[in-house]
Amino acid sequence: MNNPYIKKRFLVIDDQPTARDALRTVAQNIGAFAVEFAANYQDALYRIRNNTPDIILCDYMLGEGRSGQQLLEELRRFNLLADETIFMMVTGEQSYEQVVSAVELVPDDYIIKPFSPDKLLLRLDRIVAKKEFFKDYYRAKRKQEFDQALALLAKKRDSEAGRPYRFEILRQQAETEMASGNAKTAEETYRTILSNYEFPWARAGVARSLHRQEKLSEAREEIERVVSSTPTFFDAADLKASICMAQGEAEEAQRVLDEVAKKTPRNYLRKRLLAEAATLNGDDETARAAMADVIANDSMPGAVQPEDRLALARSQVNGNEVIAAEKTLVGLKESELQNLTLDLQASYAALLAISSPGKGKPRFAGLRPALMSAALESTPRLDILRAALSLGDHELADHQAETLMEADDAKKTFGSTRKLYSLHGREMDFRNIQKQVALKRIKHETPAA
Repeated sequence: MNNPYIKKRFLVIDDQPTARDALRTVAQNIGAFAVEFAANYQDALYRIRNNTPDIILCDYMLGEGRSGQQLLEELRRFNLLADETIFMMVTGEQSYEQVVSAVELVPDDYIIKPFSPDKLLLRLDRIVAKKEFFKDYYRAKRKQEFDQALALLAKKRDSEAGRPYRFEILRQQAETEMASGNAKTAEETYRTILSNYEFPWARAGVARSLHRQEKLSEAREEIERVVSSTPTFFDAADLKASICMAQGEAEEAQRVLDEVAKKTPRNYLRKRLLAEAATLNGDDETARAAMADVIANDSMPGAVQPEDRLALARSQVNGNEVIAAEKTLVGLKESELQNLTLDLQASYAALLAISSPGKGKPRFAGLRPALMSAALESTPRLDILRAALSLGDHELADHQAETLMEADDAKKTFGSTRKLYSLHGREMDFRNIQKQVALKRIKHETPAA
């Protein structure tokens, strides 16, 4: 029988030369022919991005404050790792199992050093069999053929071959249901998992599905259980913060994110979330520092987007650093501006109108008809509101405030909206808008006689 690993491309990731050599020797002893090296986090990203290997053996500690778990999260974030690719974590920590059981983005397996070729072969054979079992599902999911993917999972769940993978099948089912927009069904699937075993990721899945259904109090209760019982599950803290923001508790959201961001200083998605919470909480310095860190250090090609520069400019405007905000905004290329969505164009024009009126007011005025009629997200509406109040355009400002208070996420933006009106001495106008929105809601909810 041919050795299946002869034709597989291996990538060994370790910052220690002797450890890399040892891993290569073990891989070669099981039949591997093509074995490449990556000496650090950035080298690994470059190699995987340019020519994805079949099997990755990655040390957990990669030096420079980086970890194999962070690498795995970045690869998933940018869709650089196909489901068929094997990612195995190599660690010297006996307690690693406790850590990996908490996270949502888990490696395919982990192995504790030192290990023999026979032990590696046993682990890899097991993973290869699992990948083969799920390969048709992976293809359907990648094509976003969700009904087909769910049908394949149902068939696998009922098969004898699927018995060893029963929890993984249910997990994939729940994630596919969430991806297809069916949060209620996903919640039920996660609860089925929990009825058998208390996985922290499944409890977090229940919370996420409840959040998607706008059941914020229930979602908060579920995620609190995960955060208190599994403090190393940092993604659960992110979800708790998002729920807190949706409930209008930006201060608590920032406190949670501050704490986990200190433990994961190179997680730049978390830094973005921290900046959002700090902005809503009125802590402009923390928001500015977080976004400056993102722009300077989120080094994956294409990671930093125009919306990140807008977030930095927003924190600078909020902190009255208008010269710095103007510099940030004019740094965006015209080609980038032309490709912005209306939401981002609105934020750009509003922030520029405040930081550099001579440059920004004409652009802002040109967008005004669209800003009075278009469906926009809450963040650009807050930017428009600030600019309109600064420019004395009460009609535009009041329209944004009314729309913000009518929106599903009104609790999230209420404090910021009220603060802006207070800063411009229009507290009574704000209260009148509140009353109008409340009366409209009562009228809408009262059944006809």
